[in-house]
Amino acid sequence: MVVAILLLLLQSPQAAAMPAPAPAPEVVTFQNHDLTLRGVLYKPEGPGPFPAVLYNHGSAPGMLNSQAFDALGPLFARRGWVFFAPYRRGQGLSAAAGPFIGDEIASARTRRMGLGLLLAAPAVLLLYFVMARRRQRWFRVAWGLSLAMLAMFAIHLSATRAAAGTMVRLLETEHLDDQVAAFRWLEKQNFVDGKRIATAGNSFGGIEALLGAERIDYCAAIDASGGAESWATAPALRALMTRAARASKAPAFFFHAENDYNLSPGRTLAAEMKNAGKISELKVYPAFGKSASDGHSFAWSGSAVWSADVFRFLEAHCVK
Repeated sequence: MVVAILLLLLQSPQAAAMPAPAPAPEVVTFQNHDLTLRGVLYKPEGPGPFPAVLYNHGSAPGMLNSQAFDALGPLFARRGWVFFAPYRRGQGLSAAAGPFIGDEIASARTRRMGLGLLLAAPAVLLLYFVMARRRQRWFRVAWGLSLAMLAMFAIHLSATRAAAGTMVRLLETEHLDDQVAAFRWLEKQNFVDGKRIATAGNSFGGIEALLGAERIDYCAAIDASGGAESWATAPALRALMTRAARASKAPAFFFHAENDYNLSPGRTLAAEMKNAGKISELKVYPAFGKSASDGHSFAWSGSAVWSADVFRFLEAHCVK
């Protein structure tokens, strides 16, 4: 009798029900003028048209951003959203389309460091000899160390600003152009409702999502930890994102984990949007993991925590 009951239970719809398999990603190609770029696409079952989210990746090199896509693509598809993750030039599947932005930023820093050392060394030596001659030894040593430390600080500050300037220039020009090209491709697909396309992104991708919301008619924008690593040392980035927030064409949802590198971007930009009469929300979630790096990765790896809020926001502004 017990065996018969067990067999009946196993054959029942409830017992037989299994989680729907994750949809497989499709690799697609799109053009930005003469550049051939690629991305991954997750689609819900059925013909659509569906609402869609264009997801902007972070700064991780190579194919590391695929971790975020693999985690988020099936999540969005199961909720009835097309999830399109284009790789911008120099990264992932679009690595051959241009240099990696991280390498360009590092090169700008190295060049400025080299130039600073070249220019500073003669000036420091001249100042040292002028001020230290005929002085006691302790003074010469102290003066020399002070000059060297001051020179290195000035060179480091200049190199940091050069790197930040390169980052801002690339994100608001070439990489934003890649996002626009991805959007143009996405809105033409017959399985997508072109009036219900949102943008989202983490880290550098959060910056791109906000820049995209300033330029493109998205229905909503999700900025996850955008600029958190660079906010404090990059005045040009703060100015760029503040301008984009005030001019955004779409409502925006900003979120961080409490232990992210810096919570100021979300707090500042959400407030700027409200002051400009725009719709914005900010959510700071409890600490995720043990480090600032863990808190930063919450933007994509903590979806079990933030997904309900994000889908509520998207459906309020994009699904009608």
